[in-house]
Amino acid sequence: MNTIFIITKNTFSESIRNKILYTIFGFAAAIIILSISFGEWSVFARVQVMEDFGLATMSIAGLMLAVFIGVGLLGREIESKTSYAILVKPLPRYLFVIGKYLGLCATLLLTFFLMALIFCITIVWLGGALTMGIATSILLIGIEMMIIVAVSILFSVYTTTTLAALFTLGFYCIGHYNDLLDVSVFEKSSPILVLLLKIVYIVIPNLEHFNIRAAVIYGSGMSPLYIGSTVAYGLLFVTFFLVLACNGFSRKDI
Repeated sequence: MNTIFIITKNTFSESIRNKILYTIFGFAAAIIILSISFGEWSVFARVQVMEDFGLATMSIAGLMLAVFIGVGLLGREIESKTSYAILVKPLPRYLFVIGKYLGLCATLLLTFFLMALIFCITIVWLGGALTMGIATSILLIGIEMMIIVAVSILFSVYTTTTLAALFTLGFYCIGHYNDLLDVSVFEKSSPILVLLLKIVYIVIPNLEHFNIRAAVIYGSGMSPLYIGSTVAYGLLFVTFFLVLACNGFSRKDI
């Protein structure tokens, strides 16, 4: 347990000094603040526009942080072999992966919390209310970020840094369009494609489950059962991808 804490702490310290982290955070914060003026161009209330745009910005910023910080940090360590100094010690490799994941999550979730704080302050400044729906939406985006970080580590273990970044971006896009897959269109023409699409649907989580912006904006609300099951769904995939990453890293010739 002490070993994981040390790796987590070192990863957090290293990633928190990354200039890309502050660039993405600054850009996201600026977009959230500037989106105040967008309400003047919309038929919707300014608060509603701000909620929609702010939550979407946090989701995209979380993706960028996971790609550039998550993939870059672990990928560079593997490619440059700087991880040798730790792995030569009698340390189970899965502890190294878990420690890196926890350190990256700590960094990204701290940054995400600061973005959410700016978002909430802006909502209050506009005269809006901080509802349970907003808090729930922020929670689910945070869970989505945790999945993306786990995926970025998985790809970093098996591929190069560049490919891992591209695959993570592709994963994010496919995950958000996963519920639009209609396998019935190909049932007669290509049974193999149908099988592949079904595998994609099962293996890649439907990230749209974590997108409840429409419910927040229109105040329709989400049931506690849906929220609880979605959080469990996300944590299940986090565990799944981390197990794959740990297994791959344990077998990796380093």
